[in-house]
Amino acid sequence: MPNLREITRATYIAKKILKWFNWVMSNCNPLISLSYTSNTVEEISFLGNLRLLAHSFLNNQKHNITGLLIYKNKQFAQVIEGDETAIKHIWSKIQRDPRHKDIQLLSMKTIDIRSFTKWSMLFPESDKVIEYFPDMAEAVEDIEMPANHPLFKILAN
Repeated sequence: MPNLREITRATYIAKKILKWFNWVMSNCNPLISLSYTSNTVEEISFLGNLRLLAHSFLNNQKHNITGLLIYKNKQFAQVIEGDETAIKHIWSKIQRDPRHKDIQLLSMKTIDIRSFTKWSMLFPESDKVIEYFPDMAEAVEDIEMPANHPLFKILAN
């Protein structure tokens, strides 16, 4: 049977853990999903898409962002999911990016679970990435497109 000293110590530790847990929970931002479409000012070359892929893939991994960016015929469609602060920061950068025009926010909402397990990009000739840049293959292989996602319903029409 535990003595008074052990009970006091266990109570102290439990209170510290509870205080830490409450601090963590109060500093956690909700999980957000954001979808948008935009047009590009000019056509993006294969090399331009590679630069965009490399920069976005590494940045999104660093900030635990998941989703999918599709580029075709001078148009972007993207879903990004992650911490509210990170998503709002990325959205702000997209809105200021001079390569975009006619940006339309389709959806920004709090979510309980992610629809994507990673961030990916799909663009013309993205299959060449696997052959020439195997380190970036993860970003273009096994692309997830949840059929019930609102963005993909719009793209299907």
